[in-house]
Amino acid sequence: KEDKGLGTTIDVIIYDGTITVGDTLILGGLQEPIVTKVRSLLEPAPLAEMRDKKSPFTPIQQAVAATGVKIVAPGLENAMAGAPLRTCKAEDVEEVKRAIQEEIKTSIITTDKKGIVIKADTLGSLEALAHLLRERNIPIRKASVGPITKKDIADAESNAEKDPLTAVILGFNLPQPRTPSNVTVITDTIIYKLIERFEEWQAKAQDAIRAKELQNVTRPCKLEILPNCIFRQSNPAIVGVEVLAGTLTSGMTLTKAGTPLATVKSMQKEKENVNSAPRGTQLAISLPGIIAGKHVGEGDILYSYLSEEEFRKLKSLVKFLTSDEKGALKEIAHIMREHNPVWGV
Repeated sequence: KEDKGLGTTIDVIIYDGTITVGDTLILGGLQEPIVTKVRSLLEPAPLAEMRDKKSPFTPIQQAVAATGVKIVAPGLENAMAGAPLRTCKAEDVEEVKRAIQEEIKTSIITTDKKGIVIKADTLGSLEALAHLLRERNIPIRKASVGPITKKDIADAESNAEKDPLTAVILGFNLPQPRTPSNVTVITDTIIYKLIERFEEWQAKAQDAIRAKELQNVTRPCKLEILPNCIFRQSNPAIVGVEVLAGTLTSGMTLTKAGTPLATVKSMQKEKENVNSAPRGTQLAISLPGIIAGKHVGEGDILYSYLSEEEFRKLKSLVKFLTSDEKGALKEIAHIMREHNPVWGV
């Protein structure tokens, strides 16, 4: 962290050995191990919290395990929180660098080809977050320590078209950055709350995607030809109907006995052209290609014609249908299965 008058410093716990001003110091960095020299050591006052900026610090020459100490040294800007730290002789630098790199590698989270991006302020926090996500079978594409960067945002954005549910960055104990509209960033200081918020977002996003899919599928509709409402027998047949379930739309293909009957060419309600008519609406519709009185008659019940593929799609999206649409869907399935018992299965 940046300390006024000191530059970037690190707060560490010495749990084995000693550290002295002037020692060669090697610690885990965001890209590679950092090699530097201890410029000064600062010890917090007794019973003081060393993370508190207002706590007084005393310069010391040496710190002995086990103790907390603030280290001032050049080149600490890319230090990785939670990474290992060691002192060594000049001739052992390369060996210690390799050892630290290996230790970090064993802690690096295994990632997937597809998934979300996760970030945390320390290596330990990142591991904990990754572990909890793995328990929930949530794939992780990238995991790293440090603030959320433009590169992280670009990585998440690349998922937006193929799988918008993974165009997400989870940040633990990190500030919220500005992001494009097709990338979602969720940050929190409590890991469980962070995951809970992500799962809530994912559920809502999934619902929105499925609701959008429903727009491209013929929805269940049921209508009745009203008594004394055959206005023209053919070219096209014009009949008065009442929508009993769902929404009747212009261009919808209708069926009576399981096969396509006619496609609604136009609709009028109170002499006004309309493109859709919800449940309870009475209106006149034109049906080219059929003869009223022969193919359809007063009191006949008609349904929207669904292909098996559309039926299966609607079954997967049934939670987005209204109760009357669900009823019509069951009736359509019953009619179709009179001809083919495994229709839509």
